[in-house]
Amino acid sequence: MSTPVSNTATPQTDIGTDTMGQSRLQQIVIVAALALIIILAAFWIGQVQGAGDLGNGGVNSSLLPKVGEPAPEFMTLYADGELFRLSDLKGQPVWLNFWGSWCPPCRAEMPELQAAWEILEPRGLVMIGASMKEDPRDSVAYAELVGATFPITVDPNYLTAVADPEAFPELFETAETWEIRNFPTHVFIDSEGIVRAVVLNQMDAETAIAYGEMILGEPSTKESGAISSEALRSDDHE
Repeated sequence: MSTPVSNTATPQTDIGTDTMGQSRLQQIVIVAALALIIILAAFWIGQVQGAGDLGNGGVNSSLLPKVGEPAPEFMTLYADGELFRLSDLKGQPVWLNFWGSWCPPCRAEMPELQAAWEILEPRGLVMIGASMKEDPRDSVAYAELVGATFPITVDPNYLTAVADPEAFPELFETAETWEIRNFPTHVFIDSEGIVRAVVLNQMDAETAIAYGEMILGEPSTKESGAISSEALRSDDHE
């Protein structure tokens, strides 16, 4: 009489395979969860440290001059080495564009700004391209490359690295007062030296012209009509 063959080993093999599969699935889930935690942590740190400020207000709006208040002195050099003082332009509407050739939104809007400036400059508006966080030679080279002809100034922080604070106190005050963290940043100042608008994002030519006409005291040619000071304060400086 033959002895029946036992089949008890087969279920054990299946159980071992299932266990290994579950183990791999758990590992995948754990790795995915850790990756998500790392991504979220990096995003949070970036927001806290201002890494998300390109083209967004971020903390920059709380550091800038307030709409409706006098613009503080801004002292630096033009790219050609001549002294620039914002106070010397009192009596003229001024558009300060804080930018850098390293900034993608700044590069993207440059042709639009040039087009707007070509329309506004003959009407008496002064536009200054205040380059920041780079060697001024890089700023000038990029401006020439894309055909931007408005005046370029040097980052005050670039100059404070080599200047004597006792000889140029206003330069160091400028670096502390105008703490720009968002790029691009546009500040529109009327002929009385009062800040009338702060725009913390990329602009097209039509929008830039509308802001320029506002500080020129002229009716806006924008199809939607004149931009009110209230709208500028609520939309662009929060």
